[in-house]
Amino acid sequence: MKVLIKKINKVPVWMYVIVLISRFSYAENFDAPPLFDKTAKSVEYIGGFRLPLSTKGISRISFSQGVIALRPSTNSFFMIGHAHHQAVAEFEIPQISTSKKISEWHVAKFKQAFSSIFSRAKSGNPQKVNRVTGMAEIENQLVVNGMEYYDADVNVRDTTLVIRDPDNLAESDIDGFYQLHGAAHAAGWISKIPQAWQGPLNSKYLVGNASNLAINSRLSIGPSAFTVDFDKALNNEEKSKLIATTDLMDFSIKHPIVPDQYNQSRRNDLWTELSSASYGFIIPGTSSYFVLGKSGGHNSGIGYKITQDNGRKCGGPCSLEALDSYNYYWLFDVSEFLAVKLGKKEPYQIKPYQYGFFDTSNSNPYISGSDYDAENNLLYVVFAKEDKTRSKFDAAPIIRVYKININKNN
Repeated sequence: MKVLIKKINKVPVWMYVIVLISRFSYAENFDAPPLFDKTAKSVEYIGGFRLPLSTKGISRISFSQGVIALRPSTNSFFMIGHAHHQAVAEFEIPQISTSKKISEWHVAKFKQAFSSIFSRAKSGNPQKVNRVTGMAEIENQLVVNGMEYYDADVNVRDTTLVIRDPDNLAESDIDGFYQLHGAAHAAGWISKIPQAWQGPLNSKYLVGNASNLAINSRLSIGPSAFTVDFDKALNNEEKSKLIATTDLMDFSIKHPIVPDQYNQSRRNDLWTELSSASYGFIIPGTSSYFVLGKSGGHNSGIGYKITQDNGRKCGGPCSLEALDSYNYYWLFDVSEFLAVKLGKKEPYQIKPYQYGFFDTSNSNPYISGSDYDAENNLLYVVFAKEDKTRSKFDAAPIIRVYKININKNN
Protein backbone atom coordinates (compact mmCIF):
# COMPACT_ATOMS: atom_id res chain seq x y z
CA MET A 1 0.00 0.00 0.00
CA LYS A 2 2.84 2.45 0.76
CA VAL A 3 4.27 1.99 -2.74
CA LEU A 4 0.93 2.89 -4.29
CA ILE A 5 0.54 6.03 -2.17
CA LYS A 6 3.95 7.26 -3.22
CA LYS A 7 3.32 6.47 -6.85
CA ILE A 8 -0.05 8.12 -7.34
CA ASN A 9 0.52 11.20 -5.22
CA LYS A 10 3.58 12.23 -7.21
CA VAL A 11 2.23 13.49 -10.52
CA PRO A 12 4.87 13.26 -13.30
CA VAL A 13 6.16 16.51 -14.81
CA TRP A 14 5.23 15.35 -18.33
CA MET A 15 1.58 15.10 -17.30
CA TYR A 16 1.54 18.74 -16.20
CA VAL A 17 3.23 19.76 -19.47
CA ILE A 18 0.51 18.03 -21.50
CA VAL A 19 -2.18 19.68 -19.37
CA LEU A 20 -0.65 23.14 -19.86
CA ILE A 21 -0.35 22.64 -23.63
CA SER A 22 -4.00 21.58 -23.74
CA ARG A 23 -5.07 24.65 -21.77
CA PHE A 24 -3.33 27.06 -24.14
CA SER A 25 -4.52 25.16 -27.21
CA TYR A 26 -8.16 24.71 -26.31
CA ALA A 27 -9.14 27.61 -24.08
CA GLU A 28 -9.40 29.94 -27.12
CA ASN A 29 -10.11 33.41 -25.73
CA PHE A 30 -11.18 32.19 -22.30
CA ASP A 31 -8.70 32.91 -19.51
CA ALA A 32 -8.94 29.68 -17.54
CA PRO A 33 -8.31 29.83 -13.78
CA PRO A 34 -5.56 27.72 -12.17
CA LEU A 35 -5.74 24.00 -11.53
CA PHE A 36 -6.48 22.66 -8.07
CA ASP A 37 -3.72 20.62 -6.42
CA LYS A 38 -5.05 18.00 -4.02
CA THR A 39 -1.52 17.18 -2.80
CA ALA A 40 -0.97 20.73 -1.47
CA LYS A 41 -2.95 20.12 1.75
CA SER A 42 -5.79 22.01 0.12
CA VAL A 43 -8.52 19.64 1.39
CA GLU A 44 -8.74 20.12 5.16
CA TYR A 45 -10.76 17.75 7.33
CA ILE A 46 -12.67 19.79 9.92
CA GLY A 47 -14.92 17.20 11.62
CA GLY A 48 -18.12 15.26 11.23
CA PHE A 49 -21.56 14.35 12.55
CA ARG A 50 -23.86 11.34 12.88
CA LEU A 51 -27.33 10.55 11.62
CA PRO A 52 -30.37 9.33 13.61
CA LEU A 53 -30.99 5.60 13.51
CA SER A 54 -34.71 5.75 14.22
CA THR A 55 -37.34 4.94 11.61
CA LYS A 56 -39.32 8.05 10.67
CA GLY A 57 -41.88 7.91 7.92
CA ILE A 58 -41.36 4.91 5.64
CA SER A 59 -37.61 4.39 6.07
CA ARG A 60 -34.49 4.76 8.18
CA ILE A 61 -30.92 5.83 7.46
CA SER A 62 -29.18 2.47 7.92
CA PHE A 63 -28.07 0.82 4.65
CA SER A 64 -28.40 4.15 2.88
CA GLN A 65 -26.72 4.50 -0.51
CA GLY A 66 -25.43 7.90 0.60
CA VAL A 67 -27.05 10.24 -1.96
CA ILE A 68 -27.41 13.72 -0.42
CA ALA A 69 -28.36 17.25 -1.49
CA LEU A 70 -27.40 20.25 0.62
CA ARG A 71 -29.66 23.22 1.46
CA PRO A 72 -27.13 25.83 2.67
CA SER A 73 -29.81 28.53 3.04
CA THR A 74 -31.63 26.48 5.69
CA ASN A 75 -28.59 24.69 7.17
CA SER A 76 -30.07 21.33 6.22
CA PHE A 77 -29.79 18.55 3.65
CA PHE A 78 -31.84 15.90 1.93
CA MET A 79 -30.70 12.27 2.04
CA ILE A 80 -31.90 8.94 0.71
CA GLY A 81 -32.58 6.27 3.34
CA HIS A 82 -32.46 2.47 3.31
CA ALA A 83 -31.68 1.01 -0.13
CA HIS A 84 -34.85 -1.10 -0.09
CA HIS A 85 -37.10 1.93 0.31
CA GLN A 86 -35.50 4.67 -1.84
CA ALA A 87 -37.17 7.37 0.26
CA VAL A 88 -35.99 10.92 0.93
CA ALA A 89 -35.88 12.83 4.22
CA GLU A 90 -34.54 16.19 5.36
CA PHE A 91 -32.14 16.69 8.27
CA GLU A 92 -30.75 19.69 10.12
CA ILE A 93 -26.97 20.02 10.01
CA PRO A 94 -25.74 19.85 13.62
CA GLN A 95 -22.60 21.35 15.09
CA ILE A 96 -19.54 19.74 13.51
CA SER A 97 -17.68 17.53 15.99
CA THR A 98 -13.89 17.29 16.07
CA SER A 99 -13.59 14.37 18.47
CA LYS A 100 -11.82 11.26 17.20
CA LYS A 101 -14.57 9.18 18.81
CA ILE A 102 -17.67 8.91 16.64
CA SER A 103 -19.71 8.12 19.75
CA GLU A 104 -19.11 11.71 20.90
CA TRP A 105 -20.31 13.33 17.67
CA HIS A 106 -23.53 15.34 17.46
CA VAL A 107 -26.50 13.68 15.76
CA ALA A 108 -28.48 15.41 13.01
CA LYS A 109 -32.20 15.93 13.68
CA PHE A 110 -35.07 15.21 11.32
CA LYS A 111 -36.78 18.17 9.67
CA GLN A 112 -38.96 15.97 7.44
CA ALA A 113 -39.63 12.25 7.67
CA PHE A 114 -38.76 9.77 4.91
CA SER A 115 -41.20 9.89 1.99
CA SER A 116 -41.44 7.70 -1.11
CA ILE A 117 -40.36 9.00 -4.53
CA PHE A 118 -40.67 6.61 -7.47
CA SER A 119 -44.15 5.30 -6.67
CA ARG A 120 -45.55 8.86 -6.67
CA ALA A 121 -44.32 9.93 -10.11
CA LYS A 122 -47.22 11.34 -12.18
CA SER A 123 -46.30 9.09 -15.10
CA GLY A 124 -46.11 6.03 -12.89
CA ASN A 125 -42.92 4.00 -13.02
CA PRO A 126 -43.26 1.81 -16.14
CA GLN A 127 -39.52 1.21 -16.53
CA LYS A 128 -39.04 0.16 -12.89
CA VAL A 129 -36.48 2.76 -11.88
CA ASN A 130 -35.47 1.69 -8.37
CA ARG A 131 -32.23 3.46 -7.36
CA VAL A 132 -31.75 7.14 -6.61
CA THR A 133 -28.37 8.12 -8.07
CA GLY A 134 -28.28 11.90 -7.61
CA MET A 135 -30.17 14.91 -6.22
CA ALA A 136 -29.96 18.70 -6.18
CA GLU A 137 -32.25 21.51 -5.13
CA ILE A 138 -32.66 23.89 -8.08
CA GLU A 139 -34.97 26.92 -8.04
CA ASN A 140 -36.73 25.66 -4.90
CA GLN A 141 -37.45 22.27 -6.46
CA LEU A 142 -35.70 18.95 -5.81
CA VAL A 143 -34.41 17.28 -8.97
CA VAL A 144 -33.85 13.53 -8.53
CA ASN A 145 -31.94 11.23 -10.89
CA GLY A 146 -32.46 7.48 -10.80
CA MET A 147 -31.75 4.20 -12.60
CA GLU A 148 -32.89 0.61 -12.65
CA TYR A 149 -30.36 -1.32 -10.59
CA TYR A 150 -30.08 -4.23 -13.05
CA ASP A 151 -31.05 -3.15 -16.55
CA ALA A 152 -30.04 -6.34 -18.35
CA ASP A 153 -31.81 -5.33 -21.58
CA VAL A 154 -30.21 -1.86 -21.54
CA ASN A 155 -33.53 -0.33 -22.54
CA VAL A 156 -34.41 1.94 -19.61
CA ARG A 157 -34.54 5.61 -20.66
CA ASP A 158 -36.43 7.14 -17.71
CA THR A 159 -34.02 8.98 -15.45
CA THR A 160 -35.37 12.09 -13.73
CA LEU A 161 -38.13 13.33 -11.43
CA VAL A 162 -38.89 16.80 -10.06
CA ILE A 163 -40.27 17.15 -6.52
CA ARG A 164 -42.12 20.46 -6.83
CA ASP A 165 -42.29 21.37 -3.14
CA PRO A 166 -39.28 20.06 -1.21
CA ASP A 167 -40.56 21.77 1.94
CA ASN A 168 -43.43 19.29 1.89
CA LEU A 169 -41.87 15.99 0.82
CA ALA A 170 -44.83 13.89 1.95
CA GLU A 171 -47.47 15.70 -0.14
CA SER A 172 -45.59 17.41 -2.97
CA ASP A 173 -46.42 16.74 -6.61
CA ILE A 174 -43.69 14.70 -8.30
CA ASP A 175 -43.45 15.27 -12.05
CA GLY A 176 -41.78 12.93 -14.50
CA PHE A 177 -40.31 10.66 -15.47
CA TYR A 178 -38.17 12.83 -17.69
CA GLN A 179 -35.37 11.34 -19.77
CA LEU A 180 -31.84 12.73 -19.85
CA HIS A 181 -30.49 12.65 -23.39
CA GLY A 182 -27.28 11.10 -22.03
CA ALA A 183 -29.32 8.26 -20.46
CA ALA A 184 -27.51 6.16 -17.83
CA HIS A 185 -24.17 7.74 -18.74
CA ALA A 186 -25.51 11.01 -17.31
CA ALA A 187 -28.05 9.86 -14.72
CA GLY A 188 -26.02 10.27 -11.55
CA TRP A 189 -24.88 13.29 -9.54
CA ILE A 190 -26.01 16.86 -10.21
CA SER A 191 -23.73 19.82 -9.45
CA LYS A 192 -23.88 23.55 -10.11
CA ILE A 193 -21.33 25.05 -12.48
CA PRO A 194 -19.45 28.04 -10.98
CA GLN A 195 -20.40 31.41 -12.47
CA ALA A 196 -17.06 31.82 -14.30
CA TRP A 197 -17.63 28.59 -16.24
CA GLN A 198 -21.34 28.97 -17.03
CA GLY A 199 -20.67 31.13 -20.10
CA PRO A 200 -17.88 29.02 -21.64
CA LEU A 201 -19.80 25.78 -21.00
CA ASN A 202 -23.16 27.37 -21.87
CA SER A 203 -24.90 25.77 -18.90
CA LYS A 204 -25.63 26.23 -15.20
CA TYR A 205 -25.46 22.58 -14.17
CA LEU A 206 -23.50 19.39 -14.77
CA VAL A 207 -24.69 15.80 -14.47
CA GLY A 208 -22.42 12.78 -14.37
CA ASN A 209 -22.21 9.09 -13.60
CA ALA A 210 -19.84 6.13 -13.79
CA SER A 211 -19.84 2.33 -13.78
CA ASN A 212 -21.42 2.20 -10.32
CA LEU A 213 -24.18 -0.37 -10.95
CA ALA A 214 -24.49 -3.58 -12.95
CA ILE A 215 -24.37 -3.93 -16.77
CA ASN A 216 -21.31 -2.05 -17.99
CA SER A 217 -22.63 -1.79 -21.55
CA ARG A 218 -25.06 0.96 -20.46
CA LEU A 219 -22.52 2.91 -18.36
CA SER A 220 -19.57 5.24 -18.59
CA ILE A 221 -16.41 3.26 -17.79
CA GLY A 222 -14.93 6.19 -15.91
CA PRO A 223 -16.47 9.38 -14.44
CA SER A 224 -18.55 11.36 -16.92
CA ALA A 225 -19.58 15.01 -17.23
CA PHE A 226 -22.50 16.43 -19.23
CA THR A 227 -23.97 19.90 -19.32
CA VAL A 228 -27.73 19.78 -18.77
CA ASP A 229 -30.68 22.10 -19.33
CA PHE A 230 -33.31 21.58 -16.63
CA ASP A 231 -35.19 24.84 -17.36
CA LYS A 232 -38.21 23.42 -19.19
CA ALA A 233 -38.61 20.58 -16.73
CA LEU A 234 -38.43 23.00 -13.79
CA ASN A 235 -41.04 25.23 -15.44
CA ASN A 236 -43.20 22.20 -16.30
CA GLU A 237 -42.94 23.10 -19.98
CA GLU A 238 -41.07 20.02 -21.27
CA LYS A 239 -43.83 18.12 -23.07
CA SER A 240 -41.45 15.72 -24.84
CA LYS A 241 -40.09 14.63 -21.45
CA LEU A 242 -36.57 14.79 -22.94
CA ILE A 243 -33.94 16.83 -21.06
CA ALA A 244 -31.09 18.03 -23.25
CA THR A 245 -27.53 17.12 -22.29
CA THR A 246 -24.18 17.68 -24.00
CA ASP A 247 -21.31 15.29 -23.34
CA LEU A 248 -18.05 16.85 -22.15
CA MET A 249 -16.39 13.71 -20.81
CA ASP A 250 -17.75 10.21 -21.33
CA PHE A 251 -16.43 6.69 -21.70
CA SER A 252 -17.68 3.26 -22.77
CA ILE A 253 -16.62 -0.37 -22.99
CA LYS A 254 -15.09 0.40 -26.39
CA HIS A 255 -13.41 3.55 -25.08
CA PRO A 256 -12.83 3.12 -21.31
CA ILE A 257 -10.92 5.72 -19.33
CA VAL A 258 -8.10 3.17 -19.15
CA PRO A 259 -7.78 -0.39 -20.53
CA ASP A 260 -6.93 -3.43 -18.41
CA GLN A 261 -9.91 -3.03 -16.11
CA TYR A 262 -8.95 -6.19 -14.20
CA ASN A 263 -5.40 -4.86 -13.76
CA GLN A 264 -3.72 -7.99 -15.01
CA SER A 265 -0.63 -5.89 -15.71
CA ARG A 266 -0.52 -4.63 -12.09
CA ARG A 267 0.19 -1.19 -13.59
CA ASN A 268 -3.29 0.28 -13.63
CA ASP A 269 -3.56 2.73 -10.73
CA LEU A 270 -6.26 4.95 -12.29
CA TRP A 271 -9.59 3.10 -12.69
CA THR A 272 -10.51 -0.58 -12.48
CA GLU A 273 -13.57 -2.81 -12.57
CA LEU A 274 -13.92 -2.06 -8.84
CA SER A 275 -13.89 1.73 -9.24
CA SER A 276 -17.00 3.86 -8.80
CA ALA A 277 -17.68 7.58 -8.52
CA SER A 278 -20.35 9.10 -6.29
CA TYR A 279 -20.05 12.84 -6.98
CA GLY A 280 -18.30 15.33 -9.24
CA PHE A 281 -18.18 19.15 -9.22
CA ILE A 282 -16.14 22.03 -10.59
CA ILE A 283 -14.26 23.76 -7.77
CA PRO A 284 -15.02 27.51 -7.90
CA GLY A 285 -12.00 29.67 -8.71
CA THR A 286 -10.24 26.79 -10.42
CA SER A 287 -10.22 24.85 -13.68
CA SER A 288 -10.70 21.54 -11.90
CA TYR A 289 -13.48 18.96 -11.99
CA PHE A 290 -13.17 17.09 -8.69
CA VAL A 291 -14.63 13.56 -8.60
CA LEU A 292 -14.91 11.43 -5.44
CA GLY A 293 -15.51 7.72 -5.12
CA LYS A 294 -13.75 4.47 -4.36
CA SER A 295 -11.45 2.06 -6.13
CA GLY A 296 -9.62 -1.21 -5.67
CA GLY A 297 -7.41 -3.89 -7.12
CA HIS A 298 -4.57 -1.50 -7.95
CA ASN A 299 -2.01 -3.50 -5.98
CA SER A 300 -3.12 -7.13 -6.14
CA GLY A 301 -5.23 -7.23 -9.29
CA ILE A 302 -8.84 -8.38 -9.71
CA GLY A 303 -10.56 -11.71 -10.22
CA TYR A 304 -14.13 -12.78 -10.93
CA LYS A 305 -15.98 -14.87 -8.34
CA ILE A 306 -12.70 -15.76 -6.67
CA THR A 307 -11.79 -16.58 -3.08
CA GLN A 308 -9.83 -13.69 -1.59
CA ASP A 309 -6.78 -14.01 0.63
CA ASN A 310 -9.01 -13.78 3.74
CA GLY A 311 -11.17 -16.71 2.62
CA ARG A 312 -14.12 -14.62 1.42
CA LYS A 313 -15.83 -15.92 -1.73
CA CYS A 314 -16.87 -13.12 -4.07
CA GLY A 315 -20.13 -13.05 -6.03
CA GLY A 316 -18.55 -10.98 -8.81
CA PRO A 317 -15.36 -8.99 -9.42
CA CYS A 318 -13.18 -8.36 -6.38
CA SER A 319 -9.56 -7.69 -5.52
CA LEU A 320 -7.29 -10.67 -4.92
CA GLU A 321 -6.33 -9.13 -1.58
CA ALA A 322 -9.31 -8.20 0.58
CA LEU A 323 -7.72 -4.98 1.87
CA ASP A 324 -6.85 -3.74 -1.61
CA SER A 325 -9.76 -1.26 -1.60
CA TYR A 326 -9.81 2.46 -0.79
CA ASN A 327 -11.50 5.82 -1.22
CA TYR A 328 -10.27 7.67 -4.29
CA TYR A 329 -10.39 11.01 -6.06
CA TRP A 330 -9.79 12.10 -9.65
CA LEU A 331 -9.10 15.65 -10.90
CA PHE A 332 -9.78 16.68 -14.50
CA ASP A 333 -8.97 19.95 -16.29
CA VAL A 334 -12.21 21.73 -17.26
CA SER A 335 -10.36 23.48 -20.08
CA GLU A 336 -10.37 20.12 -21.83
CA PHE A 337 -14.18 20.15 -21.68
CA LEU A 338 -13.99 23.24 -23.90
CA ALA A 339 -11.84 21.27 -26.33
CA VAL A 340 -14.63 18.71 -26.61
CA LYS A 341 -17.23 21.45 -27.15
CA LEU A 342 -15.05 22.88 -29.95
CA GLY A 343 -14.74 19.46 -31.60
CA LYS A 344 -10.98 19.32 -31.02
CA LYS A 345 -11.13 16.35 -28.69
CA GLU A 346 -13.37 13.34 -28.14
CA PRO A 347 -15.15 12.98 -24.78
CA TYR A 348 -13.30 9.69 -24.15
CA GLN A 349 -9.85 11.24 -24.69
CA ILE A 350 -9.82 13.17 -21.42
CA LYS A 351 -7.66 11.82 -18.61
CA PRO A 352 -7.21 13.08 -15.04
CA TYR A 353 -4.19 15.24 -14.33
CA GLN A 354 -4.12 14.02 -10.70
CA TYR A 355 -5.68 11.14 -8.77
CA GLY A 356 -5.12 9.02 -5.68
CA PHE A 357 -6.32 8.32 -2.15
CA PHE A 358 -8.87 10.83 -0.90
CA ASP A 359 -8.28 10.65 2.86
CA THR A 360 -5.78 8.11 4.16
CA SER A 361 -6.69 8.80 7.81
CA ASN A 362 -10.36 7.97 7.14
CA SER A 363 -10.06 5.28 4.52
CA ASN A 364 -11.72 2.10 5.81
CA PRO A 365 -15.46 2.75 5.26
CA TYR A 366 -16.08 3.67 1.65
CA ILE A 367 -17.41 6.95 0.30
CA SER A 368 -21.02 6.56 -0.85
CA GLY A 369 -22.10 10.14 -1.52
CA SER A 370 -21.15 13.79 -1.35
CA ASP A 371 -22.26 17.36 -2.01
CA TYR A 372 -20.46 20.70 -2.08
CA ASP A 373 -21.46 23.94 -0.36
CA ALA A 374 -19.92 26.56 -2.66
CA GLU A 375 -20.91 29.45 -0.39
CA ASN A 376 -18.70 28.18 2.42
CA ASN A 377 -16.26 26.01 0.43
CA LEU A 378 -17.32 22.95 2.42
CA LEU A 379 -17.43 19.43 1.04
CA TYR A 380 -19.81 17.04 2.85
CA VAL A 381 -18.81 13.40 2.34
CA VAL A 382 -20.89 10.36 3.33
CA PHE A 383 -18.96 7.34 4.61
CA ALA A 384 -21.06 4.17 4.53
CA LYS A 385 -21.85 1.95 7.55
CA GLU A 386 -19.23 3.54 9.81
CA ASP A 387 -21.33 4.34 12.88
CA LYS A 388 -21.62 1.10 14.85
CA THR A 389 -21.66 2.84 18.24
CA ARG A 390 -25.42 2.38 18.74
CA SER A 391 -26.11 -0.95 17.05
CA LYS A 392 -23.65 -3.47 15.67
CA PHE A 393 -26.44 -4.95 13.54
CA ASP A 394 -27.68 -1.65 12.08
CA ALA A 395 -24.62 0.38 11.11
CA ALA A 396 -25.34 3.93 10.00
CA PRO A 397 -23.43 6.16 7.62
CA ILE A 398 -21.65 9.22 8.98
CA ILE A 399 -20.84 12.53 7.32
CA ARG A 400 -17.39 14.12 7.37
CA VAL A 401 -16.86 17.73 6.36
CA TYR A 402 -13.82 19.08 4.51
CA LYS A 403 -12.76 22.64 3.82
CA ILE A 404 -11.66 23.25 0.23
CA ASN A 405 -8.80 25.75 0.56
CA ILE A 406 -8.70 27.19 -2.92
CA ASN A 407 -6.21 29.93 -2.07
CA LYS A 408 -3.52 27.32 -1.32
CA ASN A 409 -3.41 26.57 -5.04
CA ASN A 410 -2.59 30.17 -6.04
